[in-house]
Amino acid sequence: MEKIFRREQEVHFYDCDPQSRMKISAANRLLADMADAHYAARGMDHRWLWEHGFVFLVSKVSIRFDRLPCPREILTADTWERGIKGASFLRDFEVRDAEGNRVLTACTAWMLVDPATWQVLRPSAFPNAQPTGIEADCPPCRRLKMDEGLPVGKREVRYSDLDANGHVYNAVYSDIAVDVLPEEFRKKQLYTFQINFIHQAVLGDTISLFLQQTDDYTVVIKGVVGDHDCFLCEFGYRS
Repeated sequence: MEKIFRREQEVHFYDCDPQSRMKISAANRLLADMADAHYAARGMDHRWLWEHGFVFLVSKVSIRFDRLPCPREILTADTWERGIKGASFLRDFEVRDAEGNRVLTACTAWMLVDPATWQVLRPSAFPNAQPTGIEADCPPCRRLKMDEGLPVGKREVRYSDLDANGHVYNAVYSDIAVDVLPEEFRKKQLYTFQINFIHQAVLGDTISLFLQQTDDYTVVIKGVVGDHDCFLCEFGYRS
């Protein structure tokens, strides 16, 4: 099996916002689906991983948009394992349109955990990694921070937010963040998006949301559950 996995993906009508642009959550779903499909193509689908004591959880995502795709577009997405850094498995992506023009690139970091205990495992516990050393043309994942955010609302975790692991699905957090963006930013042209997943939210949790505008083109949103930061994300817009 090739170390670079390729698959075509349609942008559905429901993947797009009122400006007919692909939602950030749809882009995050595309990345997660591609990672799952790559492992499945190598004989390691979700069930195989679970039965062998492995679950991959995304911890950081960085996406650079050349443009946001529109409904009914057919995209060609590539993904590959870049390598391992500390306890993280690094996986990168490149997505192009039907004319071969790049629409987005992404870098992601994943943690390997034991599904019985949810304890983080060392990368050496997973014998099937295929690092390529290839880096996508994308800002690297980094640790985000918020110096002083203003409260902008609360969001109760709903049953429909959960995935098969019983936690809020990773792409849902970007929808939660977009819902509290000021209206003027929703209409701007998005250039970069980064998110750190810090503490998993579950049914019954209430996520308190805070916003900090660091300049005219950058907004940071943080979600907090109880005494724990849940997620931090950063929207970067074109000037």
